[in-house]
Amino acid sequence: MERRDFLAMAALLGFSTLATPNVLQASTSRRVIVIGAGAAGLTAGYCLRQRGMDFQILEASNTFGGRMKRNLGFADFPLPMGAEWLHVSPRIFKQIVGNRAVNVALPTVGYKRDDSFAHWDGNVLKRSRMGGETDRKFVNSSWLDFFEQYIFPAISDRIQFQNPVTVIDTSGARAFVQTRSGETFTADDIIVTAPLKMLQERRISFVPPLPRSKSNAINRAKVWDGYKAFLEFNASFYPAYTEVKVTPKSAGQLGFYDAAYGQNTQRHILGVFAVGSAAKPYLGLPEAATARKILGRLDEIFDRAATPKFRKIVTQDWSNEPFIGGAYLQDHENWKRVRQLGNPVGPHLHFAGEAYTDGEDWGSVHAAALAAKKVVDRM
Repeated sequence: MERRDFLAMAALLGFSTLATPNVLQASTSRRVIVIGAGAAGLTAGYCLRQRGMDFQILEASNTFGGRMKRNLGFADFPLPMGAEWLHVSPRIFKQIVGNRAVNVALPTVGYKRDDSFAHWDGNVLKRSRMGGETDRKFVNSSWLDFFEQYIFPAISDRIQFQNPVTVIDTSGARAFVQTRSGETFTADDIIVTAPLKMLQERRISFVPPLPRSKSNAINRAKVWDGYKAFLEFNASFYPAYTEVKVTPKSAGQLGFYDAAYGQNTQRHILGVFAVGSAAKPYLGLPEAATARKILGRLDEIFDRAATPKFRKIVTQDWSNEPFIGGAYLQDHENWKRVRQLGNPVGPHLHFAGEAYTDGEDWGSVHAAALAAKKVVDRM
């Protein structure tokens, strides 16, 4: 759905009323520029509106959501092409919204202890049970649906799309940013939520240059490559989740999982989640070539059960996605480096996102949203 179409539908269905933030205080003259309209940027804007503060969100792409993305045409339920699982309690939805009057109605389902699980070590498939897995899956929705329904309508009028920021200048009494189009925006504070890979690739220049401790953290942090795919089969041959051994363990992750788990569907949809070194074999390939590679691996693991049952595939290459450049900050990053990534620079330049946190948690949607809330609280 294009942004124009969603706005029209939101107005028709009254989403803007549903998601109106609970304003905590009167308006102030303080102005904030938020860079990026992913989970952190949207949450930052929402929290700023709650506090009656003037703000503008500048997004480089033509849509909101960042690494939250979904496909509505492949199956008869939404497929999360990016962020998928809920790694914490569903109470996080109310925590992000911050308004007791809003009833967040997004069902999720958790895995059962006796759900099937398998581990492929490269030679042998060992089957067991899921055990105490805490992750949950969205039912007929996704992380993007949450932000689209409960956050975006309240701030949609403050987002400029297709306006990449190229310069951030905090050298004067007030800060300003310049975009690729040549526009200049002046503000009292700037919140950077752009993906870490964009800073590593010097897409944004900082004036004055960032302190050495900050630039070192940016340059040394490792953003995993990211790739997802969904394959439909005419019958199921796989457990709820299959973990594939990656060596060393810190290099990445590869998993095959029942994407239809918990959904009201008769379709057999297998998800492929690959980050780090496990994603590299698929990067930059057309879907047909990706399908051959994935089916070859599945046939190896499941005794040639995949190819005869295969119907179609859809893929998402996050490492080659403009304005994204990868999956997320690696799970094994040093927490002190993560904290340095999240630290502000001076009184006016702030950072929030899955990679810019307090070092206690990172690499997820909820971590990005909570980091943005903390930044606004601190401001």
